Amino acid sequence: MTEEKANRLAALRERVRDKVFQSRMDKRRREKAAEDEIVVVAPSREIEFIELESEEISDGERRRKLASVLVMIGALMGMVSGTLILQGNPSDLLNSTLLKENEVLDVRGLIIDGDGYAIEGVNIELIDLETGILIQSVESNSDGRFGMNGVTVKDHQITLSKTNYTSVIRNFTTEKIEMVFTMNIGEEVPPEYEETRNKSGGWSMENAVALATVEGLFTIGCALVGAHASFEIRRAKNYRRTQKLCWVALFSRGLIIFGPALILTGMILLVMNKDEFTDQGEEEDN
Repeated sequence: MTEEKANRLAALRERVRDKVFQSRMDKRRREKAAEDEIVVVAPSREIEFIELESEEISDGERRRKLASVLVMIGALMGMVSGTLILQGNPSDLLNSTLLKENEVLDVRGLIIDGDGYAIEGVNIELIDLETGILIQSVESNSDGRFGMNGVTVKDHQITLSKTNYTSVIRNFTTEKIEMVFTMNIGEEVPPEYEETRNKSGGWSMENAVALATVEGLFTIGCALVGAHASFEIRRAKNYRRTQKLCWVALFSRGLIIFGPALILTGMILLVMNKDEFTDQGEEEDN
């Protein structure tokens, strides 16, 4: 082997050794760098969702709260009605539902002469004693009888007139009785005046004011009991006492029928939900 060829081979071996050495050094540097590097590994876990549990109201509690609201509204209507009664006109009270039973009556009468015989063709006029306005006018039949329908219960004046008979004027209060009139034969003379009004049985303004005051206070008192019943419903302590308070509240008559209807609806809801009251639960446990 020539000297030139030996030198080339030695140079090739040197380059190979350098590359191998460089490769090893690079590998070591990478390993060291890998050791010095801080690797943060996030733990794999499922994201937990926090569920906000909404307070679910049971059907029974929802009915009880609704009953409380209905009773309270009915009680408030009763307070309004009681206030209106106290502030109202007493004359309106006389025409209210308290006196509906005898508000309108039919007037019946019989007309006879001095010998007891019926008088036919007598002109009968019914006049409002307070205003003097003619209300009705009729004539007696062959039996001497007459009738007027739908006469308001109050003081009236009735006049009877017929040719060749003495006229009769009578002031009276409408009642459920048949009135009997006697007309005497005679010339035109001043009419015979009769006073048959029931002075002790009529409603005076003082009586009306007193009745309005009592009724208004009673209505407001029952309404206050209804308001207390509404709070008792929310407390749900004593079922029987709560229902009794609701019964009293019915007499508040809020706006005539609307208030009692709401209170009665609330009472029905309580019946459906009576088990949630404390005293009812204790009875079941025993």
